Amino acid sequence: MVGMDTAQRLRLYYEACIPMGLLVLGMFHYGFPPFDDTTLTLVPGLLMCIIITYYLYNRLSSNTDDTHVLLGTQTSMYRRRADPGRMWGGMLVPLVMFALNIGDASDEKHSVGLGACGAWVLSVAMAWTFTVRLSGLSSGCSWALCVAGILALALAGPWERGNTGVHVCLVAMSAIAQHMGTQFVVRKLPRSFTLGEAAAIAQGICLALLDLAAQLFTRKQGLVDPQHMCVLVLEAAGVGTALIVCVLYMAPRHSQGVSVKDTVWMCVAAGAGAGFTTSIIAFVLGANPMRWIVLAVLGSQTGRIVLIYWFMLMACATAIYAWCAQTPTSSSKLMLHIKRKSYHILAVLLFAPAYIATPLVLHIGFTIALCVFVCAESVRVLCLNGWGTQMTHFMRRFTDARDVGLVVTAHFYLLVGCAVPVWLDNTRGCVEAALAGVLALGVADTCASLVGLRFGSIKWPATVKTVEGTGAFIASLVVAVECVRWAKGFGYDTAFGYDEMLGYGLVGSFVVCVAMGVLEALTDQNDNLVIPLTMYAAVKMLIHSDTISWVSVVVVAAMLAMSLIPHSTLIQLHSVL
Repeated sequence: MVGMDTAQRLRLYYEACIPMGLLVLGMFHYGFPPFDDTTLTLVPGLLMCIIITYYLYNRLSSNTDDTHVLLGTQTSMYRRRADPGRMWGGMLVPLVMFALNIGDASDEKHSVGLGACGAWVLSVAMAWTFTVRLSGLSSGCSWALCVAGILALALAGPWERGNTGVHVCLVAMSAIAQHMGTQFVVRKLPRSFTLGEAAAIAQGICLALLDLAAQLFTRKQGLVDPQHMCVLVLEAAGVGTALIVCVLYMAPRHSQGVSVKDTVWMCVAAGAGAGFTTSIIAFVLGANPMRWIVLAVLGSQTGRIVLIYWFMLMACATAIYAWCAQTPTSSSKLMLHIKRKSYHILAVLLFAPAYIATPLVLHIGFTIALCVFVCAESVRVLCLNGWGTQMTHFMRRFTDARDVGLVVTAHFYLLVGCAVPVWLDNTRGCVEAALAGVLALGVADTCASLVGLRFGSIKWPATVKTVEGTGAFIASLVVAVECVRWAKGFGYDTAFGYDEMLGYGLVGSFVVCVAMGVLEALTDQNDNLVIPLTMYAAVKMLIHSDTISWVSVVVVAAMLAMSLIPHSTLIQLHSVL
């Protein structure tokens, strides 16, 4: 019988094997990352290997102290009853940024802003400083390692020569901004995130802001291609939404009822945010962004059909939810899960057909939806116009033990988990990667939750997840992925299921789905954030290659074999370390 403490460590070890194995496989197969001059990108790859080695030892070492918290924060500020997730804070964003480079080395968008390679280097810088600062080393040693990593990335990274000072400032700024951003998220939104979740969110926001700043300094007026425009609209809208939140925060508080002052403040905030967003886009491109957005959404018959479909579906869903709210229902755990997962099913119906029909419209729709969600949550938290209490009462009916903080994160994670792969794919048409969040959360997670709760009896070690639920997750995800491939018109070219355009067939799809099923069962982080991004990276690493080397197949087999090592062997290794 494995003790609880040892079982917990084994669970964390198996969980860590999936993202670490993916990143090692990707760097081994494609390079550091897949660019023509691998010498310039060797340094970030080596730093990530050091980070992977540290976290792997951290998962197995009997002296592991996973109670370190970020400087300026306290343990009580993090989400309770969850693993801190430091490994995800140092691995998730670099893994996704590495996958973003695969197949896109010569993409035109890389001439605008940071580019995918620049984002990979900055994500490594943020992961390096995050890991070193939380490693338990002395202050002087950790600062020396942070500075050494920053200088190495700035001097030997994949940059154009001649701007060393700018590169040092950029890398240092990303590392500092990540630290300050994580602190801000944890302190201002207490008990809403684990350390790893807060770090990953802060790193993503920092990359978006730095990319927007790079576009402001390297203006490409007249360049209004859809890929560049979508990214710019997303980043500028994010800054405009932050301005709206700041204006709402300054609004006077009223305990109850509708207030004219609150209404005025909300109108002023909306106007300021919209005006600021439009000004940023117009300054960078020298074009009217509103005209482009209207033409992109309404300029084609497909876009108009998608909008009509969305309105009809939302009207039906609203009517159903209103009827359910007035109908007495059981307060059982199963009914709560059915209510929560109904939103996941709605997400599939909303997003999957829209992406297959017109990815551009879905990209813009996700951007608008995120801005609306942030503004609505700000109104709820600040209790403006007397809506806070009503919104809180409605939201709490669909929350679970993870939503005990100031911010209700369930709907945010669902939206972000579905949207980020679409934003990263950026209209390039890699359907499985773009719909990774929609399929994993909308289909597989829903089946796993309901099947596991209703029929599950065999539990995974040190977790409440069941083997039956994991089996439902894997089976439903395989079926969903294959249905999407069929709907997009893809097929298999050989008896082995290899497709020249996709780089993998049914076998590769099954490997990805099994890895995601195991990760969903073992992770203590919010699966709505971790699983979609990890699946996006896994699919990209298998898709964008004309051939999958036998060496990579051996590495994947070794990863699967490592996950099947008997507990007794790992316990002995654990005791030795």
